[in-house]
Amino acid sequence: MSEYARRNRFRLAALAVFLVALLLYWPTLRLPLLYDDLLHIRIAKQLNLATVWIPTEAFGFYRPLTFFPMLVIRGLFGYYPAWLLHGLNVGQHAVNVILVIALARRLGRNRLQALATGLLLALFPFAYQAIAVYGHNVHPTTAGLMLVGLHSYLHGIERQRARWWLLTGLLFVLSLLSHESAILFGPLAALVHWNHRTKEVSLTSGDTGQTSNPDANLTGSAQTEGHICGVVVRHRLSAALRYHPWLLFLILGGLYAVVYQFLPLSRTLPGAGSDGGLWLKTLYLLQAAAYPLTWFAHWLPDARADALVLGGMAVALGLTVWSACCRANRVPLILGWCWWALASVLLVLPLPSDYLLNGPRLLYLGAVGLALLWPVLLDPLRSLPRAGWLIWATALGLILWAGWGFVRDRLDQYAQLASPVALVDQTMAGRPPDEGILLINLPEWLAPPRNTYPLGSEHVSMLGYHLFVEELMVENLREGRPVRAIKLPELLRDPGYSYSVFGETDLSRPIQADWSPAGSQVFVITYTEDGVESRHVGQLVPPTEEPSPAAFFGPYHLLEAIATRCDGGVQVATRWGWTLDQLPPATISLFVQLLDSSGRLIAQADAPPLGVRFDLIAPLAGWQIADLRTLRPIEGAPATVLVGMYDYLDGERLPGQDSRQRPLPNDTLALTVEDCP
Repeated sequence: MSEYARRNRFRLAALAVFLVALLLYWPTLRLPLLYDDLLHIRIAKQLNLATVWIPTEAFGFYRPLTFFPMLVIRGLFGYYPAWLLHGLNVGQHAVNVILVIALARRLGRNRLQALATGLLLALFPFAYQAIAVYGHNVHPTTAGLMLVGLHSYLHGIERQRARWWLLTGLLFVLSLLSHESAILFGPLAALVHWNHRTKEVSLTSGDTGQTSNPDANLTGSAQTEGHICGVVVRHRLSAALRYHPWLLFLILGGLYAVVYQFLPLSRTLPGAGSDGGLWLKTLYLLQAAAYPLTWFAHWLPDARADALVLGGMAVALGLTVWSACCRANRVPLILGWCWWALASVLLVLPLPSDYLLNGPRLLYLGAVGLALLWPVLLDPLRSLPRAGWLIWATALGLILWAGWGFVRDRLDQYAQLASPVALVDQTMAGRPPDEGILLINLPEWLAPPRNTYPLGSEHVSMLGYHLFVEELMVENLREGRPVRAIKLPELLRDPGYSYSVFGETDLSRPIQADWSPAGSQVFVITYTEDGVESRHVGQLVPPTEEPSPAAFFGPYHLLEAIATRCDGGVQVATRWGWTLDQLPPATISLFVQLLDSSGRLIAQADAPPLGVRFDLIAPLAGWQIADLRTLRPIEGAPATVLVGMYDYLDGERLPGQDSRQRPLPNDTLALTVEDCP
């Protein structure tokens, strides 16, 4: 096969890896704006295209390049389209995959190793948080700018053209404006420079011959010893920067790190780390370095976390020694390990443990080094007799399969967390703009039943202590409404996984029904074994002209009732008023029973109206409760619905009367199931 054909095959394979990265994270385009998206939008509203470049007390970091694209998007659309912001993250990640493939190829890796490098970055498990939330966009952006900068740097040392150095300098500045971790560009450029030079030993020898005596061009015209020393220093510095240009970026990065400490920022990072301090943070980063091995921890839930991590690192170091037996692998091994170590040191020193262990997004830059490292660690497997290629392909395939599954699990959890937002958006479409939203047990974060990795938090977050439910709703519904989120512990249960509920309202006193004068739609979120379930349970209806009751149940007036057969279930809508001089007991429950044509019970739903105890909503004159519930029969054809009320303490039904106050049979009102309109 010709070299041209091989190059085309390689490009097509690289394009396939690019598509794998897009396909893996494609579900994020359906997610709403959540978590730190909301914080960044809040800050961006205070900025314009001029002030975005000025450090602000409202943000604990100086990262203007994070907000600049948001201002442009707001200028174009007038709001922040969630699909576009998430799409930017996914696209940048996929581009980074191509950049790292190209870098590996330029540094002498064979085509197979270069493609494996791209796949490992595309499916790196801890990257999910940096890509699923636009508020963490700084991580793929900074890594991408640094990768492009390294390509430009290599062009500079190969071609010695001023334009490449100008481009490298511009990319370096932009990466600093994106994230402070870009101060590592100088050391990374040194590693890449050294790796590149090992491919051209003859050129290196020629260069060293020219620079072996940096004082050779000095003349005796210097009049003083001080002048001679100055000329020597300048000449040596000029020679060092000429043949080691990474020194300039190293110096500038160090200066930026010093200046950064004096910027007027809020410095609002959590001050206290979790138990373990430096050792715990180091273990977490070692776990990431040995992630193909520490992934097996979920099969050993009772084993000590530190033993699993250190055991995984011991195997990784053993693979390093084995791979280093091949002389050609030594420099690539040093590059990969040092890249990861530099990115890790920048995390260990300034960050508290809690911040790091809850922030896998922070590992994105180090993931580039690990993607460059692991194909070299696996390389000796190919040299094994007989089944070497099969063992190598199986090991790499297992790593990629594990990464794909881990990321998709986390994205599924994001989708579950976001399900209340989608339901509210669908329900409130076309509703009056002053109608409120009452959210009961809205999820704050969700975690799998068992961590895959032995250390760190794997939960996904929709809201945080620094956010508000009003922001969640207004940015996703693109309209301002009265919003309230409450926590009702009695509706919570243990489904076999961890979660946290976002509740802003104190329930020491009942909720006043008129907190939103135009009424409120009510949504209840429950946590089942299958995940988060969001339900629209009805409405708090403001005072209106009360129709003639269809039935009476104790102090309750059944004003309207209808049962419709829709989408394989039966939806029962009832509207209730009550007599104020007879406050209903808190133990009253509404029952709705579904019968088939033979009178056999095929489904039932028991709960107070709206699913909330009556004493938690203050009864106000004229207000009504519209209850909405869906019954799904396992078998049988729905024909009739029976509606009634009872006290769940003793099981006694409230006496039922029809509209003429005649006793109802069995104290229940029968409804005929109608077809869905």
